[in-house]
Amino acid sequence: MFTGRIEELEQLHSFAESDTRVLMLYGRAGMGKTALLKEFLRSHNGLYYSAYATTAKRELLLFGKAIRGDQAPSEDPKLEFLLTELDRRIEATGKQEEGFCLCIDGYASFAKADASFAKILHDHVKEKWAGTKNKLILCEDSYLNAQKLMLSPGAVWQDFDGVQMELKAMNFYEANRFFMDALPEEKVLYYGITGGIPYYLNQVRSTVDETLETLVFDNTNQSGVMPEKHISAELREMSYYNCMLETLASGKNRVNQISAEVEKPKDVVVPYLTTLINIGVVKKENPITEKNNRKKTRYSIVNMSDVFWYRYIVPHMDAFFEGEMMKVWETDISPNMRKYLQQVFIEMCRDYLLQRSRNDDLDFRIDEIGKWWENDDEKKTTEGFDVVALGEMQEQQAILFARCFYKDRPIEMADLKELIDLTRHLKQKENVYYVIFSKSGFHKNAQTAASAIRNIVLISLEEVCSWNKNNVQKG
Repeated sequence: MFTGRIEELEQLHSFAESDTRVLMLYGRAGMGKTALLKEFLRSHNGLYYSAYATTAKRELLLFGKAIRGDQAPSEDPKLEFLLTELDRRIEATGKQEEGFCLCIDGYASFAKADASFAKILHDHVKEKWAGTKNKLILCEDSYLNAQKLMLSPGAVWQDFDGVQMELKAMNFYEANRFFMDALPEEKVLYYGITGGIPYYLNQVRSTVDETLETLVFDNTNQSGVMPEKHISAELREMSYYNCMLETLASGKNRVNQISAEVEKPKDVVVPYLTTLINIGVVKKENPITEKNNRKKTRYSIVNMSDVFWYRYIVPHMDAFFEGEMMKVWETDISPNMRKYLQQVFIEMCRDYLLQRSRNDDLDFRIDEIGKWWENDDEKKTTEGFDVVALGEMQEQQAILFARCFYKDRPIEMADLKELIDLTRHLKQKENVYYVIFSKSGFHKNAQTAASAIRNIVLISLEEVCSWNKNNVQKG
């Protein structure tokens, strides 16, 4: 059953009703692009074709079969003839006024089968479909292929005012549909190891043990979309990229730290990191109030599933390939997951604030969201806020500071004071909004303080997991 992707479906339906004729859909394997396109076509007249990396003749035979259905394709088809035949079949349906959408998945395989295919398809859409409601969606896993064949200045499609749509991982509230009945702490684990990637979410089982068996212990299951598969399809020299990602997953996020681990100078490391940013695996961050402060720049892995992989699986690849991950989980991984789960919890809290703001269910309107931190180079420590949002409260410019505590104890008044004291490092003094998230609830003294001070809000893990529950049912 198709689940979630409400905003993305709305975007596709808006495209179908617009004057734009071409949409480029891309995103790494496992994000659910195929499922999204097929769900879209359930309510729109169209054809889905999944291209295959083969010869030009064989590609056309497969494309012809997709157009004709069960009817036998011609022995030596031409792309121009097949597209003309597609037009005749659209006309024969009597629904040409409604428009037709041709979806080509794996477009790089189609375009590379013959150098002329892209131009022939382009010219047909431009000339034969002019004045019609017919649409073309080109879909691709590889970011670099999408750039080269669909989005770059040299691509044949550049004379179209096309729509670009990147399909990313689901946020917590979309992912939550896949494990609605789990306990709050189980949801943190599930969201972390799946990273909101639909391929993994569809493999969440009814218990934690069964889910771990499927997603972590089975060394055949991850082979399709493990991070290395995605990255190796985009890049070469995997050894350095893997080493950098393992370093980032361990919590070392500054250029000098990464440089030391991979044993390469900074001026070599930075271009590698930029490449990982370009393909959507890594992100570059600065404190939200100090965007140009290069001394505070740090890097991190975008998806928490990739963090999990490089932090816990890669250091034990021998056990993974030998099918011994259950033993490693019990002895090395499970006892040492608090910092990782803390990171996952922060992502969930960020999604919570964004969703509530979008639903006008928060006194604070969020315009921009990020983090803030301060480095102590002598002590080699960093302190800051897990989430900082800039926006408006009571029709005035304001700032929101949030801390996310994933601890096995209730948060006390001293923790609130520490948060407030830390804001003294920033220039913002008025219209400040404080939010404290806690896995284990709040001590009475913290609850008393929050009830007396209007701009302090306490939110439990249980509330994060259950908020807006009525709007996230499966289906």
